[in-house]
Amino acid sequence: MSIQILAPGGRTLGVNQAWEDLWQIREGSALKAHVLSSAYNVLHDPQLIAHGIAPLLQRAFDGEPVTLPAIRYDVATLDGDGPARWVTARAHPIKDDDGRVLEVMLIHEDITERLAAEQALLEQDRRKDEFLAMLAHELRNPMAPISAAADLLRTLGPSEERVRKASEVISRQVRHMTSLVDDLLDVSRVTRGLIQLERSVVEVAAIVANAVEQARPLIQARGHAFAIEGDTDGIRLHGDPHRLVQVVVNLLNNAAKYTPRGGRIALAIARAGTTVTISVRDNGIGLDSELLPHVFDLFTQAERSPDRAQGGLGIGLALVRNIVSMHGGHVTAHSDGPGLGSLFTVTLDVADDGAALAVAVCA
Repeated sequence: MSIQILAPGGRTLGVNQAWEDLWQIREGSALKAHVLSSAYNVLHDPQLIAHGIAPLLQRAFDGEPVTLPAIRYDVATLDGDGPARWVTARAHPIKDDDGRVLEVMLIHEDITERLAAEQALLEQDRRKDEFLAMLAHELRNPMAPISAAADLLRTLGPSEERVRKASEVISRQVRHMTSLVDDLLDVSRVTRGLIQLERSVVEVAAIVANAVEQARPLIQARGHAFAIEGDTDGIRLHGDPHRLVQVVVNLLNNAAKYTPRGGRIALAIARAGTTVTISVRDNGIGLDSELLPHVFDLFTQAERSPDRAQGGLGIGLALVRNIVSMHGGHVTAHSDGPGLGSLFTVTLDVADDGAALAVAVCA
């Protein structure tokens, strides 16, 4: 319990060890000396006056217990070093037998971590709401062409050409909807630990070839130049080949979606000792410093263009992190900023000697 004892009028008489721990007081601290200075009066502290704390404290000196609102104290401004803390306090008057206030005991509570947790929950809730709106949009988009194709068949009557075109439209849009639902089911199963990996020894060459085959249509549709660099010969992993392909496909698709039309994407493979790096590099929109720490969080997306051309639900990178983690690895992200591309690095074990395998992916 962090305690500060105040004399009538607002001068600090003393503090306990918990108070010193709260403010990370060092021996001979300037902050402690300042607070205990005979010239220092809490009722005249500009910061307390600015936040309306001093008038409340005066009520405690008048004999009324008071709970003070939270205030952000920047310790660095007082002590030359230390963090900014959010602190609230309860002020209890200590009276003599005649009811006169002898002292006021301030019991401080550090609520910095609690406020941070509350803010994180609010941010998660905001992202959830954005995701639900995005999901409704993405699921609604395929319905219009499906409905139009059905109306065409109904109003104009069947013919071989009309049936063929309508069938192509419906099939294409149903595949898109199926892909969205599969991604949702996938991320739900992975995050709840319901996925069982089917491990085997697999060649990196097979993973790369399979992933490129799946991602190439999107890369070509957006007019990107694409190149594969390096040698995969003899490099093997021990893992679920389907899930490892999914990791590379998601990163390639992410690069394709968030690179302006006509961009450049390169997938490079290199072996270094017991590690292998697979790099997916583009000249896309990059990541700003605020988004970067959250890029693998569920439902996080870079800013979309007005026509929502990038598409997707913001779950691909979350799947990447979870799948890599299930393989005993980890993934990190780096970007020099907006317009400068991004770097994703996945680390796993190699199959031949059990050493750490690094899969570095730039998107």
